[in-house]
Amino acid sequence: MKKAIWGAVAAFLLVWSIPGIAENPIFRVGRFDIVKMAEGAPEGWTLEVKEGEPAVRYEKSGDLSCLYFNAQNSSFGIKKSFELDLREYPFLNWKWKVSKVPEKGDFQKKETDDQAAQLYVLFPRFPAKLNTDFVAYYWDSNPRNKGREGTSVVWSKCKIIVLQAGKERLNQWMSEKRNVYEDYKKLFGKEPPNVGGVAFYINSQRTRSEAEAYLHEIYFSKK
Repeated sequence: MKKAIWGAVAAFLLVWSIPGIAENPIFRVGRFDIVKMAEGAPEGWTLEVKEGEPAVRYEKSGDLSCLYFNAQNSSFGIKKSFELDLREYPFLNWKWKVSKVPEKGDFQKKETDDQAAQLYVLFPRFPAKLNTDFVAYYWDSNPRNKGREGTSVVWSKCKIIVLQAGKERLNQWMSEKRNVYEDYKKLFGKEPPNVGGVAFYINSQRTRSEAEAYLHEIYFSKK
């Protein structure tokens, strides 16, 4: 009996550790309970460095296992590519925590456009390098920006929704859920193409400061 129970537990953890698995009614992108790091990113993900030195590692935060990100005058993130129809899985769910926001960060100005946590949903059209739309969910530094929406000051194809802002909820795990299908239609005024992947970024290079964030899981769901 004990062997059967432990076998079931091991199978459950293995499934959660593999990103990009459709298992009705959810599509698992990543849950970082068991992490194998490869070239600076979890296995199955790609590390992207824009500026400075990246710092990503597997860590325990209270009762949760997660990825830890620290940016010191730097900008980097991890990306996972896959294809997904939002009409089938319209809701994006994730759990994140921020322990340090970039001082004076504000997404509305290019010189202060730093955030401790940015979650991007990618919508590529051919040619993808020039024609990819982004829906981005931010944890901004300026508390007055909470709930605001807008276009990125550095990339016109990126539309932003600020879900968290400021220091009020620092060091608290926050569970988020967004209807990305409806967000895309509202922000871009058209039907979305298939999702081509997601990316999680942190940056502090413009404000020459430090940011610190944690990520526990990401998945799409039908409802």
